[in-house]
Amino acid sequence: MNGNELRVGMVVRLDGELQEVVSAQHVKPGKGPAYMKCKLRVVKTDRSYERTVRSSEKVELVKISDEAGRYLYKDQTDAYFLNEEAMEELQVPVKALGDKMLFLREGDDVKIKMAGPEVIGVEVSDFTNLKVSQTDPGFKGDTVQATRKPATLETGAVVQVPLFVNEGDTIKVDTRTGEYVTRV
Repeated sequence: MNGNELRVGMVVRLDGELQEVVSAQHVKPGKGPAYMKCKLRVVKTDRSYERTVRSSEKVELVKISDEAGRYLYKDQTDAYFLNEEAMEELQVPVKALGDKMLFLREGDDVKIKMAGPEVIGVEVSDFTNLKVSQTDPGFKGDTVQATRKPATLETGAVVQVPLFVNEGDTIKVDTRTGEYVTRV
């Protein structure tokens, strides 16, 4: 396809690497041909950069598929997922997943974004219920200083929760922002 057809969310192959379009702006200068000013993210390294793509430049669009999966485990550098449609184990670098790993427990359902045989990302559910493993006790009437306190969850993530949340409680967390939603 032509370079001027790039849109946010598309995955293309440029310079031999899979790259996701993070932002795209069509620019038509007063003099000269039109071009697209894009911010691209290299899928494997999660590195972002800006690039100008001329409208006459050809880019290869890569078809993306969402497949059902399950988080299995992680080691020092990689996280492992089961692709439930193909029944195969997939390996994804922990760096590429970013903050999503903070809210994943073994056995959680995920959506695996595939570009052919290559994994380009993992989507977790927007909300998850996690157990509070450690937090300071809240005292009645202790609202002078702050209305929130840090709580460590069963996955190791630390979120700010209201004073009435205690150890052992299960809370709902928004995985996109990492914020407390409600006690379950």
